[in-house]
Amino acid sequence: MTAPLREPGTYRTTAGTLVHFRPTPDGTLVLDLEDERSSKLGGEALVKLSDDPYWPDVQPRLSDPELFAD
Repeated sequence: MTAPLREPGTYRTTAGTLVHFRPTPDGTLVLDLEDERSSKLGGEALVKLSDDPYWPDVQPRLSDPELFAD
């Protein structure tokens, strides 16, 4: 199943490269390829893996310092 390229998220190409479509504050999408050897997609099919454009990057979750304060 393929998804339109208008949606932010993480996709995989048929060659296995992860592609991230990340939204910017002005509403445009930025395309990031994880494999730097691939400079363009070249008509490869993309399969959406996640709605999260940063997947599978794990971002540290900061806890609220006031949560356990007396």
